[in-house]
Amino acid sequence: MADDSEKKGLIDIQMDDDDEEDTEIDTFSFRDFHKDPEAHGVGAIGDTGSINTASTTTGTTIPTHSIGDSDDEGDKTELLGERKSPPFWTFEYYQGFFDVDTMQVVRRIIGSMVPSYRKNFLVSQIRPNPDLYGPFWVCATLVFTTAISGNLASYLATTGDHEWVYDFHKVTLAAGAIYTYAFLIPTALWGLLMWRRSNAGYSFLEILCVYGYSLSIYIPISILWTIPFDWLRWIFVVIGMVLSGSVLLLTFWPAVEDDDKKIAMPTMLFIFILHGLLAIGFKLYFFHGPAELRLTPTTSTPTFITSTTPTTPITILTA
Repeated sequence: MADDSEKKGLIDIQMDDDDEEDTEIDTFSFRDFHKDPEAHGVGAIGDTGSINTASTTTGTTIPTHSIGDSDDEGDKTELLGERKSPPFWTFEYYQGFFDVDTMQVVRRIIGSMVPSYRKNFLVSQIRPNPDLYGPFWVCATLVFTTAISGNLASYLATTGDHEWVYDFHKVTLAAGAIYTYAFLIPTALWGLLMWRRSNAGYSFLEILCVYGYSLSIYIPISILWTIPFDWLRWIFVVIGMVLSGSVLLLTFWPAVEDDDKKIAMPTMLFIFILHGLLAIGFKLYFFHGPAELRLTPTTSTPTFITSTTPTTPITILTA
């Protein structure tokens, strides 16, 4: 009997322990609570833990997506290249053409002056971000340096001979010549490459950017042209033509090298000659030798001096 009572006690203890374990398990178990959403004014909590949109007593709604979802969608759209470009008549369209820092402009200016046979100037420096900021200010700076240096050279050549007058029309002429060259020549070259279906894939903006930076070398040369030695000025013309012209030839040769030689070679000659003619034109018009002085001849007329003093006769008395 004693053994039976001991077994009973052990069974009761084990059952109590099992009940306590079940109670602990029930305490920490996850349960689904289904409540009336209309009674509480919020969405019901489902099995997945998502909050559904429901109207509150004030008539407002709770959005089902988080605030950062729109930003994530915008980032995905930008990465996939699906963002629409703004219209060309808005400032946002042209804002990307001026998105360049100082170091990029400096590197592109140096690259336009120093020809490199290993690197293509357009591919290594201009792509993938061609800009209009650098070309615009390069042309504007060249306009003023050419006009001011030309007037200064004229003043030094004629100083002390006659009255010197500043020629403001040189600014207008320089601006017209420079901006016309920087726009028309790239347009003609781009049209030629499109007509010949070049495989290089140069865009109009890239060609325009290259030509704008190619004029950078003439800025220091236009200042050096004030030195009153005509032979030295011609040396500077040749240096500018060779350096910047070589950069243009090395840049655009890959675009025409697969074309017919009857088209490729004249195109290269066309690029180099027009680039040199711009410098020669500046030299001949703004920095020519001292002008011949046109002096008005003076004729001397003889003057007769007449004396109006009456002569008084002198009488000499002798004894």
